[in-house]
Amino acid sequence: MATLGIKRAWVARIGDDGKVITGINGINGDPSDKDGKFLIDESTSHGVASANMTNLQGALSDIWASNKLVYKSAAKGNAQTVLTVMSLPAEVKGRILGLAEDGRGGFSINGKANSNNRIALLVESADAFDETKSVYIGFFQGIVTEAFENVATNDSAEKRTTDVLTFGHLERRDEGFGKRYFSWLDNFDKDKMFAEIFPSGTTVSSSSASATSK
Repeated sequence: MATLGIKRAWVARIGDDGKVITGINGINGDPSDKDGKFLIDESTSHGVASANMTNLQGALSDIWASNKLVYKSAAKGNAQTVLTVMSLPAEVKGRILGLAEDGRGGFSINGKANSNNRIALLVESADAFDETKSVYIGFFQGIVTEAFENVATNDSAEKRTTDVLTFGHLERRDEGFGKRYFSWLDNFDKDKMFAEIFPSGTTVSSSSASATSK
């Protein structure tokens, strides 16, 4: 299934119970937030540039018997996504990374990822030959890291950076790392897709939720 471009993405904090965290401890840090998702697009983050997904399947190993290659043993992949965003809000980026905030505008750099800060991710692309048909790729949970940040002097050209975040995806029960969804299939249901990637204790549909989920 070939795709065309990337339109937007959603992220949310996931609790130990597998549900989206809302309110003050959610991705938006807002006590009144009942949704718990943050929409990454041109209106909130100046757009999302790419989502490079790798290791979705593991390598094959040859199994030989009777002097023949009789089987391929399939290892499980270590799925990850490198998400490149033009400019995430600083507070949201800190929550995605699980950084400790000092209450004075600072976020800790301690050299270690926060393995207890789990983030769900959903990316929207389109069918390569019909951009009106959405293709979604969602991951249930993962740990997010930012390994580098390089700032440089402007000269005859601006030296602009982007937010490059690596999602190390984790499996959820027996469901694997996530799912692909195709909007033109007869049984596709957008609300059920959101509920599957972003489980919630409250019923919040993709159409009736706050602007962060539309």
